[in-house]
Amino acid sequence: MFRKITLLLLFAMQAILFAQTGKVVGTVTDFDTGEPLVGANVLIEGTYLGGATDVNGEYLILNVPPGTYSVKGLYVGYRDLVIENIKVSVGLTTNLDLQLRADTYEAETITIVAQKPLINKNITNSTNIVSAEDIENLPVRNVTAIIAKEAGAVTNGNNVYVRGSRPDATAYYVDGVLVNNPVFGNAQTALISNAIEEIQFQAGGYSAEYGGANGGIISTHSKTGSDNYAFNVEAITDNFSPVGDKYLGGYSYGYSEYILTAGGPLLPDYKKLKFFVAGNNLFRRSPAQFYKGINMDNVSDPINGSISDGVRDTFDVYYPDGYSVNNQQNTYNIQGNLTYDLNPITLKLSSTYQYSEGDNGVGATAYNTRQRVGLNQSQTFTSSLKLTHVLSQTAFYDVIVNYFSDFYLNMDPVFKHNLPLYGDSIANAEAGYPNMQSDGQNPASLVGYGWTFTREPVVYNAYNKQKTQSYGAKVNLLVQATKNHELKTGAEINTYEIRRYALPGPRSIASSIRAVGDGNVKDVYNRLDNYGYDVYGNELNSGLDGPKNPVFAGAYVQDKMEFADLVVNAGIRFDYIDIDDQKFVNPHNIVFDSNDEIDPSSLTKVDPYMYLSPRLGFSFPVTEQTIFHAQYGRFIQQSKLRDVYQGYSVIADNIKGGFAIQSPVGFGLKPERTTQYDIGFKQQIGDLFSFDITAYYKDIKDQIQQRTVSAEPNAAHKQYYAYLNGDFETVRGLELKLNLRRTNRLAGSLDYTYSSAQGTGSNPSSSFRTIWQSPTTTPYFPQQVAPVDHDQTHRGSFNLDFRFAKDDGPSVFGSQIFSQFGANVLTSFNSGFSFTRWVGFNNTRVPLEPLNASSTPWFFQVDLRLDKTFELGPFNANVYVWVVNLFNRKNVISVFNTSGSASSDGYLATDAGIAQIDGYERQGVDEQGRSYADIYQYLYERLTYDSSKFGPPRQVNLGIRLAF
Repeated sequence: MFRKITLLLLFAMQAILFAQTGKVVGTVTDFDTGEPLVGANVLIEGTYLGGATDVNGEYLILNVPPGTYSVKGLYVGYRDLVIENIKVSVGLTTNLDLQLRADTYEAETITIVAQKPLINKNITNSTNIVSAEDIENLPVRNVTAIIAKEAGAVTNGNNVYVRGSRPDATAYYVDGVLVNNPVFGNAQTALISNAIEEIQFQAGGYSAEYGGANGGIISTHSKTGSDNYAFNVEAITDNFSPVGDKYLGGYSYGYSEYILTAGGPLLPDYKKLKFFVAGNNLFRRSPAQFYKGINMDNVSDPINGSISDGVRDTFDVYYPDGYSVNNQQNTYNIQGNLTYDLNPITLKLSSTYQYSEGDNGVGATAYNTRQRVGLNQSQTFTSSLKLTHVLSQTAFYDVIVNYFSDFYLNMDPVFKHNLPLYGDSIANAEAGYPNMQSDGQNPASLVGYGWTFTREPVVYNAYNKQKTQSYGAKVNLLVQATKNHELKTGAEINTYEIRRYALPGPRSIASSIRAVGDGNVKDVYNRLDNYGYDVYGNELNSGLDGPKNPVFAGAYVQDKMEFADLVVNAGIRFDYIDIDDQKFVNPHNIVFDSNDEIDPSSLTKVDPYMYLSPRLGFSFPVTEQTIFHAQYGRFIQQSKLRDVYQGYSVIADNIKGGFAIQSPVGFGLKPERTTQYDIGFKQQIGDLFSFDITAYYKDIKDQIQQRTVSAEPNAAHKQYYAYLNGDFETVRGLELKLNLRRTNRLAGSLDYTYSSAQGTGSNPSSSFRTIWQSPTTTPYFPQQVAPVDHDQTHRGSFNLDFRFAKDDGPSVFGSQIFSQFGANVLTSFNSGFSFTRWVGFNNTRVPLEPLNASSTPWFFQVDLRLDKTFELGPFNANVYVWVVNLFNRKNVISVFNTSGSASSDGYLATDAGIAQIDGYERQGVDEQGRSYADIYQYLYERLTYDSSKFGPPRQVNLGIRLAF
């Protein structure tokens, strides 16, 4: 392994992964004659970047960090020209022509404020850019919520589905460092909103620079320090009433957030060394959902109620309204960078750190154990060091090394890591919980009306921890070979060390220790899922249960050809994927040792996978205001490694026990493959309006699916559940983007997506119930194509931003009270998600229609931000009200398949439900029998209610930001 990594690292040092900068190009001419000015200087103010014009008056400035700049043109005998508000984005070309006036002009320096271009002819794929200014004005804060408004993205909870792909197909980058956790496929760190310079969302068609993402790329770039000091303090809260108390038609959820940012030169008189740092603390008492409380006294079930001392239990059932009990989360973030400009070499050190701790919350049936809910902790750290060396005006390279670490822990808050004490009755009594019946046995529960309620606090019966570390290296080389050819070539490597320890029932350890005696210790730590840790949770570095060490590497060559009437982005990418996994020599006859563990002789190493992926993008500028674009690309990505990683002890238990496992693993799973096509055009209408319409088609193959693996007649096991490659998906759609440049104080945008995502499975375990309830031991699986669960035919957002500039607006009593006042309204509208209607409850289900033939209702939500800026001496104070779901609309995002409703599963209206009600009515005389039936109906309706089936409720937040 070491030799393999060393060779790949040496290979990586030969070229580039992808650029984190943009470039500025253009011509400098005489204002009156239009003649090119040879040798004119063009400078980006506040930096050491600049360029000189050639014999054609053309200039080029490479390696420009993302941001908004003032660009200055200088030439002997001409007045200086400064153009402000020039936006530079990562990986894109900013065209800027300068026309200089002769020095006979009366002004010493001419300053022009540029307008943001409505279209960019250099973009050959679907790229959406959200700037720092946009983020500051929007009534949403986190990256997922911002991306949710963009065309091509579907969000459900914290999952982002890009153009129909599964959520693990989206890659997240922060300042060029991949921050996905490869085990679960999600982003494990997030930038502080106030520290973001821009977010780039590529919904498809990205160039050969990018790998490991079949769906989309969300790339976030942080701010850096400038020549002048800048400090920013912000506080946001919804704490206007106690949690659970109503106000303004909604509730407070105990949300508060505090943010501090600072930047500038590290030493006052030394501008070459600059810093930027941001920190925040976010606390919430409860997630924001439409919660329903319960309040019922003296509940007693006359039929099946629990009995204590020969008498049926009478107890209270209570749960507060409006919030989730003991479900708080406290998160700290700090991030920063240090930039040292030693022209022509620049060093940049960037780091992020996040620590979060919280309680897992309890539902109504576990309310009495609220003092002892599960404790979760997590911490994520990323760091990168980048060296950039500008070789000439037309070439530079950079070397990047990066580190990523993520750790997650979930445990009982009393005994934490001491697992043998979880079920120890004496230890629990000494800790203040004296009522365990015996070792491993919780106090008896309260039972009534078909529900089981905790009687008092009990041990949190789960323990798991996950640790991931990654080391990476990249070397970037970019050469503007000619005026029209920008050449890139490069490579990357990321190596991981992944460990997991998950024990679903540690409470049983205390009693099992005495029962097993000198037997197999894995019978004590029953169904333990471990790798990288031994049975007791200590780190283990070798053997079958050692850590997983996957290696992902890639390289590409690319030529971006930029002509006046054609832009071509052509490249090819090589990917190397070694998931450090093993597969069975004969999956139909697995050998076990004397302890019923898998014999290593049954396993063989999975060979690395290597793929070539061509990418080709075109942009045809028919005129300055009409551009056609198209792209073709092939993409490859390993699915989330949770699909292949599991401890061999629990694997053996699953296979030999013949259990129905809803989330098994696969052995030797291949990467998933995607082929995608885009075609569209952009049109600018006048100086204020533009639209971009893009049609796309995706073909996704080798997605993970669940199947059974048969057993040979003489095998020591039955058929078992496993993941295999096999699902496929076809996605087609149309994206429309409309943009209105600010005019008469108003700016706006519309993002709309029409799509159809059809496949044979929505997630790896889609087939679980088909296998489990199959009438035959070897189910037959027809390749049935249907809408996937995350298919959303229509999705869109409409954003309007209205604001007055400084000293702008009508005068009221001699004062311009609307000066620097702004309002932003974001309206989201989506059609529903697909689902299947069925009859039957619990494990008996009979479909009423073809798969996913029904759809949940439409979703409409309006978010609002109102703000006003005041100047207080050296400070700028921005005070705002931020309202989520202004009209408190109870949007449905999922339903009960039995009823098609989010509020009720419909059971009480069935024959079985009616019989239950009648049975309780017969238990008493007149009003007494009716009260039993009422209690049964009330508890059933409240305890089956699921707040997660609805979108967020109204949340009213007040914020203030001080800048100086």
